[in-house]
Amino acid sequence: MRKMLISENVFDGEKYIGAAGIVVEDGRITGVVPHDTDSTGMEIMDFGKVLLMPGFIDAHTHFFSGAESMSRYMCTKVRDAKSEKECVEIMKDFAKANPELEILRGEGWFIGNWTDRTMPDKRSLDEAFPDKPVYMRCADGHSYWINSAALKQCGIDENTRPASGYVGKFESGEPNGMLIEPEAYKPADDIYYNFTGEEQQEIYENFFRIMAGYGITGLGEMFAEDYTKQTKARYELMKKMDVEGKVKARIYIYTKLFDYTNFQKAKEWQKEFNTENVRIGGVKGFVDGVAENYTALMLKPYSDRPETSGDAVPLRTYEEIEKSVRAANEAGLQVRLHCIGDGAVRMALDIYEEAGCMDCNTIEHIESIDPEDIKRFKQIGVIPSMQPEHLVLDNNNKIIRIGEDRVRYEWPLKTMYEATERLAIGTDFPVVGIDPFRTIYSAVTRCDHEGKPTGCNPDEKLTMEQVLTGYTKNAAAAYNSKTTGMLKAGMSADIIAIDRNLFDIEPEEILKSKVIFTMFEGKQIY
Repeated sequence: MRKMLISENVFDGEKYIGAAGIVVEDGRITGVVPHDTDSTGMEIMDFGKVLLMPGFIDAHTHFFSGAESMSRYMCTKVRDAKSEKECVEIMKDFAKANPELEILRGEGWFIGNWTDRTMPDKRSLDEAFPDKPVYMRCADGHSYWINSAALKQCGIDENTRPASGYVGKFESGEPNGMLIEPEAYKPADDIYYNFTGEEQQEIYENFFRIMAGYGITGLGEMFAEDYTKQTKARYELMKKMDVEGKVKARIYIYTKLFDYTNFQKAKEWQKEFNTENVRIGGVKGFVDGVAENYTALMLKPYSDRPETSGDAVPLRTYEEIEKSVRAANEAGLQVRLHCIGDGAVRMALDIYEEAGCMDCNTIEHIESIDPEDIKRFKQIGVIPSMQPEHLVLDNNNKIIRIGEDRVRYEWPLKTMYEATERLAIGTDFPVVGIDPFRTIYSAVTRCDHEGKPTGCNPDEKLTMEQVLTGYTKNAAAAYNSKTTGMLKAGMSADIIAIDRNLFDIEPEEILKSKVIFTMFEGKQIY
């Protein structure tokens, strides 16, 4: 039976259109019509004055690790810790409450939230946990802090030499428990995310319920996993769940770019895992790391460490990255490149330009950029993908790292939107939470969640229309999707209702907003 969803306030993915009716049949939108259109023969769903809009599409997440971070197996309270000592105390409480766990996992500590901002080491963990392995994954996703038992379990010692990144060491050469960047922390990562198939399905089903409650109907998995048996098993489980009707959102997966110029395996997997709602979207690589640990690649030296423009970066040479990007695009695979520093952004743009990139390639994050490079996105055809809440997470750390002159172009949301009209918005969950309203608030206010201004460039705030476009139409474009992200005929009926009109409230009310209805492919899931 045809349905018509009616509201006095509708945002269609591009603009606020006011009162309208959305006609749905067989999982698709068949029309967006005046709200007083003859509805004979239709089921009417009248939402009054609440806001109807397309489902949120998160342009950048880490689905698998994020789902696991919201499970009973992880301690996420360390996000709120203000010091290394407080992190350890929180983990001690978690261990007492979960004595059956053979491995202790802490998710989300962040040095930018600590009062002294000094990097931790294994000694504090060793004192509290001399025998049980403890793995503390940083919120930025670029560092692990682990104890001696975990180092032993991972097989990491003074002779370990990762291909990129580094193993932190004391002056004696003994590993200090800090593993920096993906290839250095891969042994820890493999253990941290090692769950049985039954545990994984429990975790993912729980997370789909959480997503539906936030109105999220699509997101990406951006971890850039390699083509291993463990990775394939995870994708096979997702495919099985989708066939069984248990996947309640579209999941776009991005596999590993670096070290490959033959993407036959990626193409095979793309075909094998192209189910209704789970698909391989393309490939992803990391040009640099993060500014917090000085692995963001800058054009000029760091202000607080003038001897470096970035430690151990870029993570591959220009030539290596260019060969992989060119080969991936020639194979028909979209490429997404992680770039935090302005030096990494420029390198990525140069590579895309030289390789003759696909129109849907992206640069992820863009936490700082040289103003000369802004216009190049549109010229080359690159989509910028950014995460507004990272400015809050940063807690003015960039001012310390790169100085007040260069932070004029930290998280330049408005400038990038106006220059490209293609800015895609996301969270980088679990680096920050999955709640879209926190991201929206950060984008339109550039304030933290208590209303205190963050950063040095308040003019870079977005309008409500801009941020919602970035969270729907533009995010869909970043996934090269032609059937989601808008309310118009032919699109999938992924529709949400928000308990208030976001276009007619004070900014502080954004954080109080709730999704009260979620429809996915024409079926109510929340």
